[in-house]
Amino acid sequence: MFKVFLVVFLIFGTVVGSGFSSGKEIMVFFSRFGGMSYVYISLAGVLFFALFYFFLSRGKKISATFEKYKFLNLIVVFISLIFCSSMFAGIKNLFSYFPNWAEHLAILLLILMTIFVTLHGISGLEKANFLLMPLTSVLFFVVLLFEIFSSSKNMMLGTSAWAGALYCPLYVALNTCMSGLIICKSGEALSKRQKLLASALATGLLLCFLFLGNFVLQKNGEFVISEMPFLAIAAKNPWTFAISYFVILVGCFTTLISLCFTLKSSFDRILKDKVFSAVLAVMIPFAISSLGFSQIVSLLYPICSVLGILILILMIFGQAKREKQKDLKKS
Repeated sequence: MFKVFLVVFLIFGTVVGSGFSSGKEIMVFFSRFGGMSYVYISLAGVLFFALFYFFLSRGKKISATFEKYKFLNLIVVFISLIFCSSMFAGIKNLFSYFPNWAEHLAILLLILMTIFVTLHGISGLEKANFLLMPLTSVLFFVVLLFEIFSSSKNMMLGTSAWAGALYCPLYVALNTCMSGLIICKSGEALSKRQKLLASALATGLLLCFLFLGNFVLQKNGEFVISEMPFLAIAAKNPWTFAISYFVILVGCFTTLISLCFTLKSSFDRILKDKVFSAVLAVMIPFAISSLGFSQIVSLLYPICSVLGILILILMIFGQAKREKQKDLKKS
């Protein structure tokens, strides 16, 4: 069971980044579609479960697919850069609350820590998520419950509710295409039953926060245009603000690590020096983060979602093609 929970919190940690934990991502892909948003979140849960189990069950084979389709790595690199830059932008936005000297020092420590953890690979990532995500999940849940009772103004819709049918699969693709490589590696030591259980638990955990977070945003409509809606809502109370701050920071950091690891894996195929690959995987998205958090999430995430669907199609198609070839050889 310990192995299962390691994988569950690894999956959860790769999805709960700055966009998710700040509320911005939930607002863009679900909340603005009103009552239908709950239907789309339910559909997203079905898609999440199917993809989590797919990744856990076919880890090595999916890696082989990436080896075959070389241009797939280029797409992965592009999306990872955007995601990493978003995480950096989110953390920099949080650090802006510090005095100027402390902000620069915190950013420097963040860069060094990210490079260090990225170099230590997937085992370090699993341990970090297993320590941080249970606590973060509980705190996130408490804050959202508190914010339900501090609601002030329902959301005014300006978008067709049926457009959510398009945004739902885009959201799932956005949050699984990059984490797929991380999830693949974590499933190698699990049995079939453990993989099913891990997929179900990770999906249930995500749905819990998606439904609750969506409800909070629906009830606090005047804050949805904020850079970080949940943080803006929580600012009504200093305690909830402090907890929200911590949750978003942890969410940014855990996702940042997993994405930098994905970037490093791509760079390793080109560069021989692993340390240099890790440095590039951190510093390039850090430079892109200067575009700003809100702009990256609102404008670039939908583009990455479309590319994410392409990645998933190629993964599934490549796997199906390999299995078909094996069946032909046997016959």
